Amino acid sequence: MIKSQLMLTIWRRHTALCAHRDKGRDYLKCNCPLWADGYVNGKRTQRRSLGTSDTARARKKAVAMESDEKIYKPVEDAVTAFLANRRSEGLQETSIKKYDNTLDKLKEFCEAIEVDSLAEIDTEKLDRFRAGRGLAQITASKELELLRVFFGFCLDRNWIRENPAKKIRSPRNIKGNDVVPFTPGEVTAILQACEGIGKQSYERLRARAMVLTLRYTALRIGDVSMLARDRVTRDADRWRIFLRTEKSGKPVFLPIPPAMKAALDAVPPPLSNAESKYFFWNGTGKPKTHKAHIDRCLRAVFKASGVQKAHAHRFRHTLATELLGRGATFEDVADILGNSAAIVRRHYGKWSAARQTRIDDLMERVYMGTDYVVRDAAVVQ
Repeated sequence: MIKSQLMLTIWRRHTALCAHRDKGRDYLKCNCPLWADGYVNGKRTQRRSLGTSDTARARKKAVAMESDEKIYKPVEDAVTAFLANRRSEGLQETSIKKYDNTLDKLKEFCEAIEVDSLAEIDTEKLDRFRAGRGLAQITASKELELLRVFFGFCLDRNWIRENPAKKIRSPRNIKGNDVVPFTPGEVTAILQACEGIGKQSYERLRARAMVLTLRYTALRIGDVSMLARDRVTRDADRWRIFLRTEKSGKPVFLPIPPAMKAALDAVPPPLSNAESKYFFWNGTGKPKTHKAHIDRCLRAVFKASGVQKAHAHRFRHTLATELLGRGATFEDVADILGNSAAIVRRHYGKWSAARQTRIDDLMERVYMGTDYVVRDAAVVQ
């Protein structure tokens, strides 16, 4: 039996197959799991597994558990609590998976360097972790954001004294993906490609309706694949689609063109469930499986269209660019896309011919409305 610097007692919990089982828990010269008991005034206050068979590592964990200077919270326990919290807040499973992938790698790294407690993870260790990942700059930047959120969660719960990820600077001069809007000709080619896919008219009508929905709503492909019929409603002489509910609790509706409404009406009920409340899903099976199926269908359409680098997310860029070119503010576009104005400015505020024309028109209104006339590159009064 080993006593740590304070009040924990370390002992072996012998397995049924251990040859030294009859020697009692104080016998440590075997590879059975190590546990710790804590006593106050002769009364046991805790008993827990140390998650190791190595005595040196067990001693270090016991000291960390008792220390007043460091808070003991196992890395694995913190990750489990964090992911449970994300799910309780209604985060999409795709977002949960991103956190899960990164934090799984962090757990593997901590295991490899024999780090058990969150308190042992400092900025230097995080630097080592990130250096070993071998990620592209833009991916590394996204992963750093995830780590900051995770350690911020732990800091709020007093499991650590500071957020070690906040001391790491984000990669600079990142060259983003050059996503360009679809041209009108490319949108036409994609719609035409819908007429030639699949073996049944149902698949072709569904593809056309999904493409038009992406085109005029900028919804993400997952939202389109799960589009419920009651999200499309009539408002006087026009049809609207419900996009989302803002944090203020107010719903955001978007008017849709007749062509999109006609395409949705033309889609037969999903196969095997004529009573389905969805346009493109029969309501059975896992949503994740259905979304993957819809993604494959649209990739087949994009491939058949011959449009280079075509993918569903480009429709968001297309609508955002058109709106900005027609005078919409970044806040207007943010309301439609469900982003912040800063995100819209960064990702969708690229220069376009339409925006240039609008600025030309604004400037003409300025100088044509004054007493100054521009003539032969000289200004006269």
